[in-house]
Amino acid sequence: MDENSKNIKLEIAPSINDALKNLTDKPTQNIGNTLSDIWYLVFSSVSYRAEKKKIKYEFLLDQYRKELEDSISNIPREKRVDPSLQITAQALENSKYCIEEKELRKMFASLICNSMNTDYSSYIHPSFAEIIKQMSVLDARILQLIKKSKIGLPICQYLINVFGDLGNTTLPDHIFLELPDVDFQLCSQSLSSLSRLGIVSISYSNVLTGAPNLYDKFLEHPLYKDLSQQSPFKTDIRKGVVTLTPLGRSFAKVCIDD
Repeated sequence: MDENSKNIKLEIAPSINDALKNLTDKPTQNIGNTLSDIWYLVFSSVSYRAEKKKIKYEFLLDQYRKELEDSISNIPREKRVDPSLQITAQALENSKYCIEEKELRKMFASLICNSMNTDYSSYIHPSFAEIIKQMSVLDARILQLIKKSKIGLPICQYLINVFGDLGNTTLPDHIFLELPDVDFQLCSQSLSSLSRLGIVSISYSNVLTGAPNLYDKFLEHPLYKDLSQQSPFKTDIRKGVVTLTPLGRSFAKVCIDD
């Protein structure tokens, strides 16, 4: 059998596992010991069928460990608490499948770190680890933008009035143009997924009014211009807004760095 096709068990290097224990003051030592134990239980069973994949995973695992260690060391000593087994074990277990994506790995690290900080105790929810696991990198980018906006971001639907007074037909839903480098259909899909996860709310009964011409970019988009030129019927937009839900606000506070 070819060597690269063999199943290779990932051994957690002692330097990676023990590093989580190498903290000086007593409260942090306790945290390091508990987290290190959970870390080993989760990652010691990871297997790969190729040596190259194993090496890459071990490198990323070391990066992950450093991100965690740095975050924990920044928690004020008087605010540190032992990690919750429910939160930490779930987060580490789910992060096994996302470790190659830096944005998602950082969210897991923030969740684990903030679960050990009393300032965040009222915001933590056990569902957060599962939410991150189901997110894409694009989901994370969009969520970060919504968090930064404070009041939400504009979206729209494109409408064609083919039925006259009886109503419109709706074309692609949830047009989102805050990421011009990303296809709008991918953004639409991402918003639908974030809504399904319960962390964003999409509304077409409310609109943003804080800035003039906030929705003009939707009228200038090539898709809208093509529809207006090609359709014999009147083309219009339905303005909307995407905001964080209460769960989403807590999730963003805990899992997304400012």
